[in-house]
Amino acid sequence: MFDKKRWEEEIKKPDWYLFITKEYKRLKDLRNKISPEDNKNLKKDIYDFFEQHLIAGDIALGKTGKNFDEERKPIDTIVIHHTHNPPGMSAERLSAIILVRLYAFLYAKKMKGNPVYSGHFRNNKQVFYPYHWIIRTNGEIERLLLDEEIGWHAGDWDINTRSIAIVLDNNYEDSIPSDKELSSIVSIIKEHYENIQKERIFGHREINTKTTCPSNLFLSENNKGWKEKILNRF
Repeated sequence: MFDKKRWEEEIKKPDWYLFITKEYKRLKDLRNKISPEDNKNLKKDIYDFFEQHLIAGDIALGKTGKNFDEERKPIDTIVIHHTHNPPGMSAERLSAIILVRLYAFLYAKKMKGNPVYSGHFRNNKQVFYPYHWIIRTNGEIERLLLDEEIGWHAGDWDINTRSIAIVLDNNYEDSIPSDKELSSIVSIIKEHYENIQKERIFGHREINTKTTCPSNLFLSENNKGWKEKILNRF
């Protein structure tokens, strides 16, 4: 449903995001006209495309640009997320998703004429991680962004500049993470951010009311949501 050859030509241009965001919107408008399975496959194809080309290094990205990390403030907030995806997401996949869903639209709207630049590099390749830590379903912890790097995750720039983002590698829309995963959240905070007050530990939905992330069950009446399971360990 998308012209892969045309997209491959466009991503070589510094302002590729102008074409891609228009195409992304066009394809998104097709959602009500195609089957759920075709929808799922189309989404996968787009993310596959960007993941493959990020790894190949042939997307036109900026070598320099605005240093958003200059706006980093003292860290006083933790924001917890989940991925909305099945477990096992690679760092490269996450980077590709955020490049096309966040950075491309930001540059198309506010920074036209500039090549996309995150200022974050791993192994000499630019990355677009929104989170500082990812917790796998077995409780294993992986570092993504460094503390001094701002993650674009909360939908609130002030919160972004002062927060650490922790994401669970699974879709917990209507379920509760395992005790291992909850323990890993607590471990990250205790080992790295012991100065942060319990009152400054939030789920994404508490910052952005347009989302239910990290779960419909994160908050509930009488403090019975799994947020309370985390706070009770401090």
